[in-house]
Amino acid sequence: MINSLRRFRRDRQGAALVEFTLLAPMLIFLMCGLGEFANAMRQYHIMEKGVRDAGRYLAREPMTGCTLNNTAVATAKNLALTGQTSGGAYLLKNWTDTNTITVSVAQCVDNSNGAYRGEAQIPVVQVTARAPYVDLGMLSIIGITPITLQASHQQVWIGA
Repeated sequence: MINSLRRFRRDRQGAALVEFTLLAPMLIFLMCGLGEFANAMRQYHIMEKGVRDAGRYLAREPMTGCTLNNTAVATAKNLALTGQTSGGAYLLKNWTDTNTITVSVAQCVDNSNGAYRGEAQIPVVQVTARAPYVDLGMLSIIGITPITLQASHQQVWIGA
């Protein structure tokens, strides 16, 4: 009996299988986490690109002083959500509400002394968006509460 135990202890067949069985759950968990992170970064990037495009669009629209044109704001929100001013398919399936996008004049730079080229008041347009993150399932499995992504962009008005 003791000889059998000694032979069993020295036997290395199947050691790799046992080691892989111990490490496989951790490796799978790590791969799923990387996929979840990549998905979050993709969704954030699409939102960031949308608010940047909306800010750039508004920076070229005519303004009266530091007051935004409501029609231009609605068009910019549509541009952020769909990538087109005239409408189209939404860039993200979870980001379809124009109320999640806030457009404002962050500040109005006083240019009355003519330090900068342009008008006496130079507005800085800010576009901010919030949308729920749609996870791949990993976050809900480990019990993390839903995440809200937020993207923001400021653009100096350059006039039409």
